[in-house]
Amino acid sequence: MSRMHPDPPAESPYAELPEDLRETIVRSFVDRLAGAAGAQDNLMFGFRDPAPKTAWDALDRLGPMAVNMLVRLFHRIEGIDRTLGTWREIQWIRNQWWGGSAGFKVVYRNPAAMRRRLDDLLMGERGKRVARDAYVGGLEHQLRPAIKLLPRALFMGPRAELPDADTWREVDVPLQEGTHFCVGKSEQPERRHPSLDDIHLDWSSPVERIDERTGRCDYLEPWEGSVMHWLEAKLGRGAPVFTFEVAREVIARGNELSRASSAAAEVARFRAIAASFLRDEMALAVRGRVGYEASKARLDEIERAVRALEPR
Repeated sequence: MSRMHPDPPAESPYAELPEDLRETIVRSFVDRLAGAAGAQDNLMFGFRDPAPKTAWDALDRLGPMAVNMLVRLFHRIEGIDRTLGTWREIQWIRNQWWGGSAGFKVVYRNPAAMRRRLDDLLMGERGKRVARDAYVGGLEHQLRPAIKLLPRALFMGPRAELPDADTWREVDVPLQEGTHFCVGKSEQPERRHPSLDDIHLDWSSPVERIDERTGRCDYLEPWEGSVMHWLEAKLGRGAPVFTFEVAREVIARGNELSRASSAAAEVARFRAIAASFLRDEMALAVRGRVGYEASKARLDEIERAVRALEPR
């Protein structure tokens, strides 16, 4: 691994991470430790006391849900650009989130180059197509509230341009997962607002097609799904189950119940199932969407074991 940072041990689940993803994680970690300007928020929630000694320690602190989302987004971007040139425009990963959407704040190596790269994905020559948002499609990713920016669309129509950040969407299957790229407009590092640069998954894409006249996204009508997308993004309605997070909560409940239970067989079964999941959770997480789907069945198994401990 570059910069004298140790590779993950061969038996570690992190050894299964895609090489480009590992390099970005390590770069984010090493540059933060070195005090590089602007790197203080890299891998933000992985820097809890005590401070991590390696990038792999930071991933342990981030936890399996965060790791799984990193891998899933990497795979989505790889499906968009098989050359990985789009991914390689990411200098650092900052903080992550999941809820109404899921993604991470980033620092781009060169924002202008990232914009050109995303525009070059319009024809889908490297994978799935990507198109710029029309004005209304990018309003939620500006510094000012969308309601204050909406009148510009009414007065300027197709000529309206987003004020603070340009945004692009993966054009795949309507109402299914889709990647959303946001790139702040300022070219001066000291004037870039950290909240504007991010890449995230929308659980329910509002894009129906590309308007071939403008090269921009054309959206579903409100009654067809655009309202559903807004409810998910803003209120979290319809978001998927975040299995790795929920499993730990259910296991904590099971541990409480098992201490008060006299049903020895059910307690032993729960403890074996819980221990097996906690042993395997990161190995599942690094498999991306495939691992997430497998984790749903494991969560069901844990929940059944905990229900068996409930007082009757």
